Amino acid sequence: MIQRRHFTLAVACAGLPFAARAAAYPSQPVRAIVSNAPGTGTDITARFITTQMGRKWGESVFVENKAGAGGVLGTDFVAKTAPDGYNILFTTGAHFSFPALYDKLTFDARADFTPVAAFAQAPIVVFVPADSPFKTVQDVVDASKKTPDSVSYSSPGAGTSSHLAAVMLAHQAGIHMLHVPYKSASQAALEVASGQAQVGFNGTGATLPLLQAGRIRILAVSSLKRSASLPQVPTLDESGLKGYDFVTPILALVRAGTPTPIVETIGAAMMAAAAMPEFKDLCQAQGLDVAIQGPAELKVSAPREFDKWKRLVDLAGVKV
Repeated sequence: MIQRRHFTLAVACAGLPFAARAAAYPSQPVRAIVSNAPGTGTDITARFITTQMGRKWGESVFVENKAGAGGVLGTDFVAKTAPDGYNILFTTGAHFSFPALYDKLTFDARADFTPVAAFAQAPIVVFVPADSPFKTVQDVVDASKKTPDSVSYSSPGAGTSSHLAAVMLAHQAGIHMLHVPYKSASQAALEVASGQAQVGFNGTGATLPLLQAGRIRILAVSSLKRSASLPQVPTLDESGLKGYDFVTPILALVRAGTPTPIVETIGAAMMAAAAMPEFKDLCQAQGLDVAIQGPAELKVSAPREFDKWKRLVDLAGVKV
């Protein structure tokens, strides 16, 4: 009976003009496409947010993970859906790097999507093996200045947010380090823990378990303010790189052309979920910080994000 009801509503709504459909939204199940793998910070936050959305609306909001190619696969999938709000993309700030990073894509990351809401942000951590002689970021900078490319650092891959954060650090500090890219965040973190790389740039999801196991030391976080989940760790700004600020947001987008009332309905539900105390606790456990923006704010900030990520990709000199 439930399936038949949803089918009947879907058929009825399909014949309505956009304005009428927007007023009835949501009248059928909503699909959330997560461009990252299960268990990642993006996935975990998306599942919390969508659960609360479903409760608020009295309608199913289910999650599908379509990970791969640095987020391109999930993004490409949503780009091919109708602009009706029934397919929502959950992704990271890497979305803003796509125009500069990829030579050929079947979608336009700027023109084909409308940002809906951002609800958390992930800093990059700079870390070393537990027995490393480097005690501070300044130690790393000094060693690199003394002998360029003598310090190796790992990242989850060329063009990833971790790699771009390292490029930004090297540029600001005026140093050269040897980049060792890996195929995954976990592999890149483990290589540092085992001493195969001297320094690591990575997200908190891959590093917190190693920190808790005593296998690494975190020297700094990339956000301008200290992370709520790592309050004892200084920022790169505090470590001598004044003004350094690099975070990757976790956000949601829909197809461009989605009626504004639907975008606002989705955004309001997401922001209400992100404002819950339980969401703050969830983020802190994942090493994330709550950072809420609605559709109007993202409309202003998104162009700046595209410009910022382009500068970093150009600086890194990478293309995929």
